[in-house]
Formats: sequence, C-alpha cells, structure tokens
Amino acid sequence: MKKTLTLSLAVFTLTALTFTTVSAQKPVGKCGNKYSEEGDKFYEAGFYYQAYMAYEKSLKKASKDKEAKACITYQIARCFHKTGDLKKAVQWYTKADKAGYNDDPYMFMTVALAQKKQGEYEAAKLSFEEYAKKNPEDTRGDLGAKSCVNAAKWRDNPTCYQVNNLKALNSKADDYAPVYASKKSDVIIFTSSREGAKGKPDGIVGELPEDLFQVKIDKKGKWSSPVALSEKINSKSSEGASAINKKFNTLYFTRCAADKRKKVGCQIFESKKQGQDWAEAVLIELAADSLVSGHPAISADGNTMIFASNMPGGQGGMDLWMAQYDRRKKTFSNPVNLGPEINSPANEMYPYLRADDKLYFSSDRIEGMGGLDIYKADLLEPNKWGKTDNMRAPINSEGDDFGIVFDGINEKGLFTSDRKGGRGGDDIYTFDVSKSTLNIIATVYDVDTKQPVSGAKVMFTPTNSDPKELTTDATGKVNLQEAGFNELYQLVASKEKYFNGQGQASTQGIDPMYNCKDSTITVDLFIKTSDVPLLYDVLFEFNKCFYYPEFTDTLDKIVKIMKENPKMRVELGAHTDSRGSNPANQKLSECRAEEVVKYVVSKGIEKERLTSKGYGEEEPRVLEKAIDGIPSGTKLTEEYINGLPTEDAREKAHKLNRRVTLKKIADDYVPKEVPKKEEE
Repeated sequence: MKKTLTLSLAVFTLTALTFTTVSAQKPVGKCGNKYSEEGDKFYEAGFYYQAYMAYEKSLKKASKDKEAKACITYQIARCFHKTGDLKKAVQWYTKADKAGYNDDPYMFMTVALAQKKQGEYEAAKLSFEEYAKKNPEDTRGDLGAKSCVNAAKWRDNPTCYQVNNLKALNSKADDYAPVYASKKSDVIIFTSSREGAKGKPDGIVGELPEDLFQVKIDKKGKWSSPVALSEKINSKSSEGASAINKKFNTLYFTRCAADKRKKVGCQIFESKKQGQDWAEAVLIELAADSLVSGHPAISADGNTMIFASNMPGGQGGMDLWMAQYDRRKKTFSNPVNLGPEINSPANEMYPYLRADDKLYFSSDRIEGMGGLDIYKADLLEPNKWGKTDNMRAPINSEGDDFGIVFDGINEKGLFTSDRKGGRGGDDIYTFDVSKSTLNIIATVYDVDTKQPVSGAKVMFTPTNSDPKELTTDATGKVNLQEAGFNELYQLVASKEKYFNGQGQASTQGIDPMYNCKDSTITVDLFIKTSDVPLLYDVLFEFNKCFYYPEFTDTLDKIVKIMKENPKMRVELGAHTDSRGSNPANQKLSECRAEEVVKYVVSKGIEKERLTSKGYGEEEPRVLEKAIDGIPSGTKLTEEYINGLPTEDAREKAHKLNRRVTLKKIADDYVPKEVPKKEEE
C-alpha cells in the first residue's frame, strides 16, 4: 500500500508511519552471518519478499546457531513490516523475542505500533507498557499506552460524522487525496495508481506510479469514468496530492521523480487552466530537489501555501511549512515552519485549508488511533493556528486516514483511508454530519398563582444569531425548534398587564459532533401581574425626604425591573404612616417619591418613563403575606395599629406603611436611538 508517490517516497518516506521513524534508530538492516547472506542482499536492495523467502530457507540451516536464528527471525519480521503485512510482522517479532533477539531496543515499540494499526488496542497497550519497562527514559511508552485507551474510547463513542466508501470511484489500486475542482463540487481530481497511469511499473513492487485523474458526477448522482489528466500534468514520474485555488483555474500538485542514478526528491508544481486543458506545469522552487516537498494546500485568498517537507529546521520527520505569495516574483517563497503548535517529532502531511481558514492535516504522532490520523486547528490570528484536535472516529480509524477536503465550510466532504472494508489499498470516502436538533421548551407561569400563562410572548435572543419571538399556547409553553448549538439564549417573557420575566437557556458545550440525537432543554419563566403594584420597603429618615443609604440595594431592584421592561412607563409612589397631619404627610410623601425618581434616573433610566406621586397616609398597606405576627390580608389602618398590644408591635406596623410602590402605566415607551459616533 502506498500513501503517496511510489518510487521517490520509498526512499524519502513522505507518508512514513510512526514506526518508520522508530525503525531509523535500529541496527543496519542485515544479520551479517553466513546463513543470512542471500537474504541480506535482497533486503538491502529493497526486495523484501525475495528477502523473506531467502531468510526462511536459511532458518533451517541456522537451527543450531541460536544467535543467527534469532536475528534471521527478526529480519523476516522486518520484511513483512516493510511490505505492510503487519499481522505477520507482529507474529514474527514475537518469535524473535522468544528466540532471544535483543539487539533492537525499539522492537516492542515497533510491535505496539503495528498492533495499534490493526486496531488491537489492548494488545498494543501491553506492548507499549513492556517497552516502557525496558526504556523508562522514553516517554513514548507511556504516551502510547494512554493512546490505546483513548483510541478504544473514541472507537466505541464515535462523533456524529457519517462515513461511506465512495465505491463508484474507488478501484483495487490506491485512490486517494481528492480535491473539489468546480464551484458546484461536481468535479473531483484525485490521485490513483490504477490502470491508465503513465510510466513504467515500479521494479520493486510491480505497481504503476500514481497519476492525477479527473471524474465528474451528473445531476442524477452518477459518476463518470475517471480520466487521467493530460501529459502536461502527468509524466513518467509520480504525480498526486494536489490542491486547487478558489477560482478553480490554478492547480498545484506534487511530482516525485524516479531516477536510479541519483538521489531525487519530490517537488510542488503549478499549472494554469488553458481552455479545457491545463498548461505545461511549472516548478515552484521551495526546497532543494534532493529533499521532499509536497502536499500543497492553498488559502481562500490564494496568498498562502502550506505544504509538507523534510527540509532542515523542522520539528521531526515531515513537517508542515508555510510560504507566502510574492507578487513581484509571481511565486511562493521563503517557507516558514508552522512550529511545535502544529508539528511534532512524528510526520505531519496532507494539509488542507478550509474556506474559513481552519487547518486540517494528517499526522502519525503516537497519540493517534493507529497510523495517520486527521487533526484540525482553528485560526487564532493571520497565519497562526492554535491547539490541534484529533477528529476521532469515524473519520479516524486504526488505519491511515488522510487527505481530507470540505465542501465549502459545510461539515461534509471527502477523505482517504486504508481502513478495513475498502475496495483496494487506499480508498476515497465521503463524510457528513447526521442531522440532530436542539429544542428549547419554555413555560411561562404567573409568579403568584403558579398557573401557566397563555398568550404570553417569549423572545429568544441568542449570542450569535437573530432573535425570535414565539407565543405561549394554552399550557403556557413555547417550543423553539432547531435552536443553535453552542449558544447562550436570553429569554424575555411579556404580556399585557404583566411585568416582564427573564431567564436563560444555554446550549453551550453541546457539540453537534458528539450530540447525534435530538435534545430538548426546558426552562421556566415567571411573570407578575401589573394590576397589583410592586412593593418595596424603603426606610426614610424620620420626617425627611432622604432614604437611608443601606436601602439603595432595594432601589436597584426598581432599576432592574425598568431595564427588563424597556418599553414600560411607571408611576413611582411613596407612602407615609398615619402619624402627623395629613397635609404634612402628603408633602413628605411627594418629596420622597421625587427622591426615588432621581435615584432611578441616575442609574440610566429615562426620566420620561417615570412619574412620581405622593400618597401621604391615604392608602394603608394591605399585607400580601404574614409579617411580624400580623396575618396576611390585614389592612394597616390607624385604628388597627393603635389596637396592637405593645409599643414595639405598633412601631413595626407603622414602619410597614412607609413604603415605595411601582405601578405600571403603559408599555408604549419607544426607546431613543443612540446616535452613532462619526468616524474619524
């Protein structure tokens, strides 16, 4: 199986798995004894199947040489590993361990990674733990063991993505790295090693080099037969892993040359649309031709290219680099490494910039689910991305998952995987998010009667979108269907002859990627009738207009009510007790009402909404609930108070009559528009 462009990448490991990085630290790939001579030659030449056949024959000859037998057993395991037969590789590594082979301190790491790539997470965890015991200074053992626990958890609790093999497009060969090549997303360019690819078969594994193919889907959803792009793009070398600009008139792709005489790498080429064909491809010189540069991704504005390369100055194997378009030179230049926030000691490849500049890429870092996993990162500021997140199952699997592209900013698109159940080696898959909805059911109650209120208006105002108003039914309920994910809704309930009631409903933390079923959030709202004035106990200085400072908190409740009811006009009234003359109490109450109005205005409430009125001693209070032993419903007349048994009881009753009331007049106030500041 190949992840990129065969011949050069057999040397340069553009899509090397994590175990390739580990293997680079192993002993030279041969045993060097008299029994292994033929197998060693084949192995060093890269003919792994022939090497395996030769090693297997030499095992019988070395049966009495314990050290030679152990090494040959280990080399057979490496042959299977190199050819991608991980199951047999693990079997032979296990045999090598039992045979006493101990020249490779990384063998258990290699075994663990191979087991993990087969989805054998429990076995892989044990192998990682065994490696950690033998190499306690290497943190990868513990990291690997933890990754197996996470991978099993992600597999068993997948996100809401639906993944399907695009069978109509895939062949028995490798088909991978698709890109949308039209505005309607009905044309796809992808990489394949199927019949029709140009060039001669690879002498080592007998497979054709990869080429770029194009396919189109009609209005009925039927795919055309894939057609190779012209010789201006495809050559005798391997081409693939492409990107296309927003106007769909410039194609960027990777080309890896095949040259047995010298060391050559992979480079990125550019081709402009020319009628129905593409113009002759032009090299973009980003690194030396002996290095690997490939897998281009282009930003929506066309000014930024992100690509994979093993050029010096990176964080590990293959890294992601960024180059800016130089308008003077008319090309991309001066690559900059994306740094440790994106890159790791492993390999980062197949970048993709979504239309909203979110960055997606694949990595074989040890924290993943198996081979290559797809990761994403949000843009924090221009050309700088934040923390990377694993996209988890079912986008990722125990196999290699890479080359993701999106249809605009919609949560649907294409990607590549070699997971079990495919048609060939690497297959192209579709993905989208299963539809799930959030509903918010609000019930409005009368705060005093506790009964539901029908005909009330409920305004839902979210943080990130437009408000919506609904009317309660006979049960006092409204249902906001298909509420937004990750929103905080402010709710306001209103009805004529009621004070408004407020509440909140939060969908924050509910992620459509993990909430695959319809969900309902319930919230209760309470409104109070305005037929009965709101009552506030405020203590004023004796025979003066001024309230005690500690009662500003009570007055702030009036301010809050006014802000919650922005269209409401009210009367603020003040009442005295019955002691003193009627004219004096009337004047005192008017003065006190005006002081309350002044305070409320000082807190930003429009004066036009407020009317002050003094009631003197003319309206004794009727207790809405029992207070200080006085029963609910009692009217605090002068006669009743004078009949109380003690001076203390009488004083408390007088105090209850000294109050401030808020009475709703109308809901017809039109808030003034705040004048916009002129731009400087």
